[in-house]
Amino acid sequence: MKQPKLNQQKQKKGSSEIRKLFYKRLIYIGLCAVPLWILANEKPPLSYLALLFFLIGMINFLAIVQLSQFIVDDFFPPKTYFEKTTQPFDHFMYYFATGLFFVSIVFQIFEIRTIDNTLHGMKLFWSAGGFGIVIAIILTVILKKIQPSVYFESKRRYTVHFGLFVGLFLTVSATASFVNHNFADNKEICNEYKIVRKSQSGGKNRSSFIFVNIDNLSEERFDISRAFYNKINEGQIINIYTIKGKLGFEFVTNFKTIN
Repeated sequence: MKQPKLNQQKQKKGSSEIRKLFYKRLIYIGLCAVPLWILANEKPPLSYLALLFFLIGMINFLAIVQLSQFIVDDFFPPKTYFEKTTQPFDHFMYYFATGLFFVSIVFQIFEIRTIDNTLHGMKLFWSAGGFGIVIAIILTVILKKIQPSVYFESKRRYTVHFGLFVGLFLTVSATASFVNHNFADNKEICNEYKIVRKSQSGGKNRSSFIFVNIDNLSEERFDISRAFYNKINEGQIINIYTIKGKLGFEFVTNFKTIN
């Protein structure tokens, strides 16, 4: 009887350490978010300080991701940490969720620039992604009703949850963008916008961006070519050509300076 109690004490101690580490990382992320919010619109050298806080926050976020399975198991202990035999459907769901996640990443990579150059593109991204989360919740409820053993084993439970929720979030948001611009109207619209500011990402293959006010309410970021970036200045008025997408979101087809 002493041995089981000793194992339980060790498990509780390990569990406590996982939670402490999780809370500590969350605090670090929260502390980094404050200066990031304050320095968000600053130019160099203060923008470099913002980048430092961003990197520290990302390091702590990645640490949480790395420990996420242990964190989930700590808060919601599984029925088993290892099973000798696996039912065929459970085995299928494990690989299906894994495949869905990697396919969603590839799909999102192809659509990310189009989302960036869609007016109110982030609204489209989060709305469609939220719908993907709803689908994942419905599938999870159905699976727990018809095949609860899918979620019995620790690693499979984590993989299926992660693959369904993240995979469907990214897949549905990328699909919405694809449908929006591939089935759009042919009529092109031209409007004048003032460049609030412009910026470039770091690295060898730098991306170029401009920020403009849309409807005097929201600020939009657009991904532009480096040649066009070098031709324009902050405060300049430019023409932005758009086409109304199938889902009602306009996306940019061209940028031109006003001669």
